[in-house]
Amino acid sequence: MTKQLVSVILPAFRAAPVVVESIGKIRSAMKNEKIEIIVVDDGSDDDTSSKARIAGADQVIELRENRGKGAAVRAGVAVARGSYVVFTDIDLAYEPSQILNVIHGLDAGADLVIGSRRHSASQEATSEGLARKWGSRIFSRLTAVLVPIPHSDTQCGLKGFTSAAAKRIFAQGKIDGFAFDVEVLFVAQKLSMTISEIPVSLEYVEQSTVKFVPQAIRMLYDVLRIRTWSILGRYTDSPSKLG
Repeated sequence: MTKQLVSVILPAFRAAPVVVESIGKIRSAMKNEKIEIIVVDDGSDDDTSSKARIAGADQVIELRENRGKGAAVRAGVAVARGSYVVFTDIDLAYEPSQILNVIHGLDAGADLVIGSRRHSASQEATSEGLARKWGSRIFSRLTAVLVPIPHSDTQCGLKGFTSAAAKRIFAQGKIDGFAFDVEVLFVAQKLSMTISEIPVSLEYVEQSTVKFVPQAIRMLYDVLRIRTWSILGRYTDSPSKLG
């Protein structure tokens, strides 16, 4: 149990069928922690926002249009009040008790704690599809060439930060889509932050709102943008002051 307030950000798009249950599961798993749940509705055309309020979300942020997961998480970070800030997937592919492992890593002194599906101790309750599996590997290989960062799994949907680290990283955020995770790790590395990796237990959930091939192309384009912006000096490499 930590003494810190933990902000849990749930980026959500067309999540009306799951948002109530997800909020309930997070509160149950973290009943001994001080938390605030922030649901960021990324331009949904269903009842995501109203159901999040009914379920007792502490803050519900509504984006006027569907901008992408990166934009949604960035909006959540901007209003987070916790000393720790965690984001995870609204479908709870990562069972919410694992947020406690992220908190332990932050308590131990890390600026940023990331789940890694490639960790030797990670487990998969169900297997991802073959196309997604190979697409993920190809994306990881290309990312490693374009944006060198020492992490084999940039895209795990469970990450946590100290508030100071989150504010500094996302202040430089430019990527709205799924490749924002790459940008987060790239900026954290440039700011000389301490990054800890933890194993995760993952249950793959069919993502009906995400079209895999177009999304993969967009992600690679965004990684190229990160590379270009880095060359142009758009990201600061000044060491962070996180005290």
